Amino acid sequence: MFLCAGLGYDNNLYIIDVKRGKWEAPELLKEAKAFINKHKDSNTKIGKLRYMAVEDKASGTGLIQSISRQTTLPIRAIQRDTDKLTRTMDIVFYVEERRVWLPAEAPWLLNYIEEIEGLTADMSHDHDDQWDPTIDAINDSLAKKPTVFDD
Repeated sequence: MFLCAGLGYDNNLYIIDVKRGKWEAPELLKEAKAFINKHKDSNTKIGKLRYMAVEDKASGTGLIQSISRQTTLPIRAIQRDTDKLTRTMDIVFYVEERRVWLPAEAPWLLNYIEEIEGLTADMSHDHDDQWDPTIDAINDSLAKKPTVFDD
């Protein structure tokens, strides 16, 4: 699954686009490159695509290696050393304080909201694959206190 997010001039995080799917290695690389190209060439009013963050485990490790060779976009390998509940508790403040914004309309929006609202503390929910990159985006953009001038 891929998520594109950006930090606004108001220092709020905007979830711009989500593409959800489960792909095997060759198709995963194709989908990743298509997602990168979609946002790399997108409207400059929303800023430039600065990097792609990829969880460094399972198919993500191969994607990091392949995409690093095939694109000039920097790739950040994400290592997760705490459980999802702990990571959620570390960033939930930003969501509660309305620092994370979603578009008014998007083809993926209903599914995204349903998944996030369905999260449970005991991890008994069905899906949470959209939440990990959301946590990463909040950590990268809000929790680390960057400014809009960071590259």
